Amino acid sequence: MIDKHGWIIDLAALNARTPAELTAYLSFTGWAVRQTDDKGASWSREVDGKVSWVLQPGHRELLDYPIRVAELLRTLSEVEGRDQLDILREIGNVGMDTHRVRAFPEGYPPGMIGIDDGVQAFESLRNLVAAAAYAESAGQPRAVHPARKPANVLDLLRDVRIGPVTEGSFVFAVHVPVPPLLTSGDPESPETDPFERRVSLRLQQAVAAARAAADSAMRTGELDAFTRLVPEGLSANLCEALVGLGGGMHHPFEIDLRLAATRPMPGRTFATVSFSRDHFPVLRAAASQLRQLVPEASVLVEGNVVRLHREGTEAGEISLTGTVDGEDRLRRIWMTLPPDDYQLAMTAHREMRPLAVRGDLIRRGTRLWLHHPHDVQTREDDYR
Repeated sequence: MIDKHGWIIDLAALNARTPAELTAYLSFTGWAVRQTDDKGASWSREVDGKVSWVLQPGHRELLDYPIRVAELLRTLSEVEGRDQLDILREIGNVGMDTHRVRAFPEGYPPGMIGIDDGVQAFESLRNLVAAAAYAESAGQPRAVHPARKPANVLDLLRDVRIGPVTEGSFVFAVHVPVPPLLTSGDPESPETDPFERRVSLRLQQAVAAARAAADSAMRTGELDAFTRLVPEGLSANLCEALVGLGGGMHHPFEIDLRLAATRPMPGRTFATVSFSRDHFPVLRAAASQLRQLVPEASVLVEGNVVRLHREGTEAGEISLTGTVDGEDRLRRIWMTLPPDDYQLAMTAHREMRPLAVRGDLIRRGTRLWLHHPHDVQTREDDYR
């Protein structure tokens, strides 16, 4: 909430900014501490030969804390020549790596997109972060990621935040909270990037690799560049997420990265990565090829048997409709079972009980096949 002068008067929003965030923002934007006491600190900054001063409240127990934050914002707005809301938003993001996606949907006013494309874009943004997090967590990047994610990937996804949409075509952002950089005082002590920061860097690296591979494929007509860049974090999952960011209408978009001010990396800059409509068919084809060439290893498939077929008493072919590694989406999976396991499948089908099978999932044409099926079991629960 702002008043007629453009000043923020929303006390809750002002009170939500912590002293640590204020300190990090002031330090990051070139202000210097001049004096501190138990109530806060005074900062100064010289711009064009003119020195400006601000007072930063030291703790939120002060009765006038939001008022002091409002006064601080007014001065920052005057010095930086920017809107107070923009500054307040950046202060809130100071401890997070921010990946901003800017889409360019045709036929919509700035800040708007079709509802179906918007929903798909947000879902794909989550998948993009998950792909980067798994690539970093696994240690050994894989062309196809398993449906079941490690605990540290799921923990990160719970902590990652989505920012509000802003105008400027259709702009939305994902914020990855990053622990602040705390020095030990020992110049010889090595500093290791936390998992959250490594995921942000991996995401940026993998997105850039996908763009480079797509450009190569459009020049040569070959998809070899995608398999070569798997060590960079490129995967079928990441390619599918990038296609989803364009929505059903394949809106062009670009992605950039801004690191958390509380954990700077001096000298590191990150170029904006752009995708045009021409990239989407290539990314989709690459994802399909990677899934056909590289199986998802040792997945657990559970579901109802919907088809049985064999000749005589030898191995037989079945298909079931169920889930892979417990994910919500239902899929139909085909497999060939040896005689004893085929008998279990027949029993499960007759008694309408679910069947559980472990194996390597691979796509052949339009079908999903489970290779090397083993550990075949019937379940007591049913899916009726």
